[in-house]
This record gives sequence, C-alpha cells and structure tokens, in this order.
Amino acid sequence: MDDRRAYVSKNQQLAVAVTAQIPGALLRLLLDSNSDKGGTTGVCPYGDELARALYAPSMCGRYLAVAHAARFMLLERPEDSGSEYRLVSVGEASAPDETITALLCMGVFVPQQPQRQQHQQRSQSLCVVVGYSSGHLRIFSMYGHLLTTHRFHPQSLIRIRQRMPVQTAGFSEAGDMRYASGSSGSTGNIGRRNAGLMAEDTEEVCLTFADGTVVSVDGRSLYLALRLCLSEALDGGTDEPVFQYKKWAFELNEPRVSDAVSYGPTAHRDPLAALAKSALTSSPLLADATARFLVAPQCGDAAFGVFMTNEDAATSVSAVDIAGRVAARVTGAVLSMARSYFWRGGAQDTGSPDPGGRDAADRGSDGTAVPCVLAVRDSPRKVLDISLAPPSYGLAALTDSIGRILLFDLESCEAVHMLKGQRGSQCAWLECGSEPGRRRWQQRRMFVVVYTSRRGSVEVFELGSLERPLASVGIGSGWRLVQCPAQPLGGSLPVGATAGRARRAALPALARCVLVSAGGMVADIAVSALDCR
Repeated sequence: MDDRRAYVSKNQQLAVAVTAQIPGALLRLLLDSNSDKGGTTGVCPYGDELARALYAPSMCGRYLAVAHAARFMLLERPEDSGSEYRLVSVGEASAPDETITALLCMGVFVPQQPQRQQHQQRSQSLCVVVGYSSGHLRIFSMYGHLLTTHRFHPQSLIRIRQRMPVQTAGFSEAGDMRYASGSSGSTGNIGRRNAGLMAEDTEEVCLTFADGTVVSVDGRSLYLALRLCLSEALDGGTDEPVFQYKKWAFELNEPRVSDAVSYGPTAHRDPLAALAKSALTSSPLLADATARFLVAPQCGDAAFGVFMTNEDAATSVSAVDIAGRVAARVTGAVLSMARSYFWRGGAQDTGSPDPGGRDAADRGSDGTAVPCVLAVRDSPRKVLDISLAPPSYGLAALTDSIGRILLFDLESCEAVHMLKGQRGSQCAWLECGSEPGRRRWQQRRMFVVVYTSRRGSVEVFELGSLERPLASVGIGSGWRLVQCPAQPLGGSLPVGATAGRARRAALPALARCVLVSAGGMVADIAVSALDCR
C-alpha cells in the first residue's frame, strides 16, 4: 500500500507509523454510497464525510469502531495478515431521525477460561457503546447483538467516557509516577496519592448530554449486567439487563455545553491536609466532595467551571432481579465480586426497584443539582474539549477556542502549565514505560500529545519539562487524534488475594493514542525508549 509510511522526528525521539488502512469497500459501506467513487485507490474520495466520522479504538488498538450519521461498524486488524481492517459487525440507528453522536469501544474483563472456552471468552470481551441524538444509549456485543438500550435524558448524548478509580496501595500497582510543574518547578508524587485516607471511588461510565446533564452509570453493576447479558446472548436469552446510575445537573446560565466530565470523589492524602484545605478555602466541598466535575459551558463569560457536591445523588436501580440472576448464571471470581457488591452493602443505598429504568427520560427527572465552586472567567475564551489523564496523575488537559491547552490539577484546582499557539489542536495522553527488570514497579513517564491540523504536526511534551516539546514531526493535515482506553470494564474490581493483598482483575495498561486520517489510515504514536530513573 503506497500510503503506508513512518514519520520520525529529527531527534529520533518520536515516531508516527501508519500501521493499518480501512479498505475503500468498508468506507463505502459506512457512508452508504450507491455511486461509483472510483475504486479504492490511495486518495480517498470520502475525505469530507470521514472528517465528520467518530472513531473509538479498543484498549490494545486491534479493534476500531467507526460511526457516521446513523451507521457504525466494528473493524478488526488481523494479527497475522497484512494491514487492512476487516469487518466484524455493522449496526444502524433504530429511528429514521436518529444520528450517532458518541462512541466508545469498551473492553469487558473476563476471567481466564479453559482452552475449549477461549472462543466464547473472546466474544464476551468487547462491547460497542453508542450514543444517539435522541438521548438513547445502546450497547452492542462485538458481533452486533443489541445487549441493552436506555434513554436517561431527552437531549443529544455527546460524550461517553469510561472512568477508572485510582489504584490504591492495597492493590498491585502499575508503577511509581511523578510530574513536575513546568511553570513553577513544583513536584507532585502521582504514584502515591493514596498516602492517607482515600474516599471510596469506583468505576463509572460517564454520559454527557448536550444541555450539560451528566449521567454516571455505576461500573460494578454495569459490568455484572453486561457479563450476564453477554452470556444470555450466546445462549439465546432475551432478558433485559439493569444497572445503577446517578443523574447530575449543573447551575448554568444557559443549558449548553461543549464538554463535561466526572472525575470522582475527593482523594484525601491525609486527615491534616484535608482539614487545612477546608480551613483555607472558601468552599469546604474542595476537601470532602463526593462527586466532582469539570464543565465547559458554551454560553456566559466562564471558560470552564469546577462543580462539586458532598451530597449523594438519588440512585436509580433495579438490583433485586440481577442479583439472583448473577448467582444462577456466573461462578468463580465474577460470583465473588457479585456477592461483595450486592450482599455486603457495596451498592450502598439501593433504594427501591426501578422497573422503568430503560427510559428514565420519560419520568422527567432533572438530576441532582451540583453547585459551581470555581469558575475561570476569561471571555471570549471557551474550553472546547476536556481530556482526563490516567487517574493516578490527577490531571486534565483543556483545549480552548483561542489556541491554548491548559493542564489542570484536579486535586488542587490549580493550573499546572499552559501551552500556547495551539489553535485548532487536539490533545491526548501517552505513557512510556521502562522494563521492570529488578525493580518491583515499572517506571512510567507521561507525555501530552498535541496534533495541530493547521500546521500538520504532532508534538509531544513530557510532564516535568513542558516549556518546550520533547519532539515534533510533520504528518500533514486531516488527521484525528483519539485516546485508547487503558483498562477494561471490571478491571479495577478485587478478584482475590496474593500474599495477603487484594488483587485487581486487570492492571491499567500504558496510556496510548492513535491517529486516524480522512483517508482511512490509522497510525500509532511512539516515543523512543527512555531511561525512566
């Protein structure tokens, strides 16, 4: 394929390598074109349409979900053949006026199975989560079977994110991670945020709607529901899964947002620090918040705001049915998790069963109101996109309308650094890990990846030396920078004990991102091996 190439920076520290191509036949299928567009040559005739497509890679990058208008496809890159993706499944919207507005390729943790069950395990390990302009959320198996559909809110669903909790000291850790503020030189010990008390945090799937409403789907109950539903799909079952969720609303001048993300409860480092912060800040919510959000409103003079509450939202749930079904259908490690969650109070206040959970929007719930504790006013600047770093770092990258990227410390609510001259840019996170060797933990280094379409360049900035990029390389315009998930749903749940310590189901992988061109090319981004001392 003529379009396959590698781009390497002058200092050899950064490489962008085109590793796969979406065949022209699949592009025509996605766009539903009935006209002859001239075959599948290297120059793609669908560039303008694909520029508006949505892309969602899997954790390992082997699978890629692509959506345009009302149709989505799941593609697979075979491990043993060439570089062209092949079709796994395809799906469309249910209503004629629906369009796809959000997409997530989500892994689902599956305990190791005997050799004879590996095919079944493979079919259960991936789901495609699709959001629609009608507000519907639909989850499909990797082979296109509809597993569940819910409508939590009547507005367009614009973002779907999977948020994992910080990996605490009682569990096997991935490494020792640090960053230094490029502007002040102060150092943060990221790998040890658990030094003191830690607020209970769990996995969640965060749904952001166009009017700013956020729905937090509890990851534990969703994981058990999907495991059960995937098992029933293989066996021909048709029961509808149910799970817990909370609905949040924000005090905005006008209900329109560019982005909004949940980043969990306050992580207390030690009791004295929490008391000091409570005494020095004007808002005690900064010290003991049970839910925290970054919100980027489209209207008003605020570029973005921090919203927090120390109250718990009402939980909509129908856990009575699922508890019994889980006990009847799953065993081993998954049953152990289910018992811990449903029968030992892990679900907290389950409330009463909610048989109408499939269409919560029809019941008219506006969500629990969350107050704003910090608003950054810098008109006409508006934050357009929020990208959360892996949870152990406690950082977010905010891309705005005047060409700046702000690195924001989520715990202290302070700016770490601002990258300027990045108008029209996209940003993601990339980790470089050392070989464990004799060390107990793998050493990791974190980078901010910035792609600027106007300049056609990719730059990487290392945390700790943000004043100038580590490396940059030109790749041309028309690419999309997409973050890959780092952990499957259910990956943070405890599944046993090793040497007296609880063990996570699946440790987080290194953060990675990919580039997708308007011509259907997919490129990996890699920083050369560094001495992580």
